[in-house]
Amino acid sequence: MDEFNNTEAYLAAAKSWYEGERAKSGSINTNVMNAGLIVSRMMADGIPITDERLYSEGKSQVRGLSGATISKILEQHGKTRLFTREGGRTSRGTIFLAAAFRDVLNGTQVNKNESVDLAKASNLLESFFVKCVRLDYFDKQRIAVELDYRKPVSSVVSDILNGAAERSDKPTGAVLQHLIGAKLQLRFPNVEIGSDRANTADLHTDREGDFQVGTTAFHVTTSPMEKLISRCVENKRAGYRPVILTPESRVIAARQMADNVGMSEQISVQAAETFIGNNIEEIAIYDGDKIREGLARLIRTYNSRIGAIEIDKSLMIDEPRWVVNILGGN
Repeated sequence: MDEFNNTEAYLAAAKSWYEGERAKSGSINTNVMNAGLIVSRMMADGIPITDERLYSEGKSQVRGLSGATISKILEQHGKTRLFTREGGRTSRGTIFLAAAFRDVLNGTQVNKNESVDLAKASNLLESFFVKCVRLDYFDKQRIAVELDYRKPVSSVVSDILNGAAERSDKPTGAVLQHLIGAKLQLRFPNVEIGSDRANTADLHTDREGDFQVGTTAFHVTTSPMEKLISRCVENKRAGYRPVILTPESRVIAARQMADNVGMSEQISVQAAETFIGNNIEEIAIYDGDKIREGLARLIRTYNSRIGAIEIDKSLMIDEPRWVVNILGGN
């Protein structure tokens, strides 16, 4: 067994221990991640990890564990979002988890005749647990962005899309589709607006697009492709007015695709952020306080759509206190 395999042995042991702590529901306690991160860092100073290195005085806490320490480790691996404020420091459960993982590492079978770069192994384990934090914590939280009602609503929508893009699963398309759906519900309260999961293609419904209002077919996409242009051509042949709603950064590309088939004047391509923002502000008659309430209703309506339609509730947007103050508890 060479050094690479020795290092991989520790990683395999860490993965096995971590998955063993997962609940039947698939969830996992954040203290498992905290324990994994802090003990992985201790490994750089040598194996075995002794009680003296693991515990603080009196064995009441894990030595060196704090919210600041965990944040530092995450930041060194490129993650700056707030994880746990205490890092599990005050939880008795973290002590037992850290001891259990320490025992796993101490008991991992490696080739004693081959050297192990403990700093490298420690860093590899840290990277693994950082990934766990991202997948099992950050990606399971509601989308958290600063919803600044003093900005144009289009800018707030852009902030939401950017927040979604930061997640490893990149749910920007789903988020945009339901923001459009929420906006249409608010604008046309007496019209039945489509309520399909974001991964349901419009070809599987009796509508001409992701949403249909009157004879207008709305197509929502974060990545315009030739297939969508062909769908718009079909809309025109069937007597419908196709509208492509895409992020502002993709508008030029979509218009070029329409121009390539001689349909640049037949297919409307609009920036989704502006489409949503302008309409919310129009509904509010461009009054600041009413725009604030309109934005709150957009967020609440969006979250209601996610709650009713999508399996993945982490697509919801975290509602700030000012939204709850306006609309009440959700």
